Amino acid sequence: MPHAPRALAILAMLAVGACASHSAKPDHVPAAAATIDWATAKPITVKLTDFDFTPNQLNFQAGQPVRLILANNGSDLHDFSAPGFFAAASFRQGGTVPAAGKIAVAQDKTVEIDLVPGAGQYPLDCTEFLHTILGMTGTIDVTAAPH
Repeated sequence: MPHAPRALAILAMLAVGACASHSAKPDHVPAAAATIDWATAKPITVKLTDFDFTPNQLNFQAGQPVRLILANNGSDLHDFSAPGFFAAASFRQGGTVPAAGKIAVAQDKTVEIDLVPGAGQYPLDCTEFLHTILGMTGTIDVTAAPH
């Protein structure tokens, strides 16, 4: 067993590296997001239907708070999947934070999420079986804040 100490050392380094990589965003709420006046968040409603997002082109300005209102008017479960968009956003402390970059919305239900988007262009889709193929896609554009 001459390789056991080396293997343990490698595993320890990997564990420390994994912990360090997650410490940058402990709860995904930077200090700036914690001080935002959420009463000023712009409400944006997106309807999820069979098989469409309305609107399917969303435009935001980076750094401006938004209340994203997802209303499922379809006949079954839909989700709003935008992992890159959610990864670049900051969320209201104590509010909804999307798991795995998507939010499931049950039939005839509404989900609200308060966030501050980060600049970029992001794809949007519904990951339910065949929904993307049937056209349930969109784009999210977040323009950089003016200087």
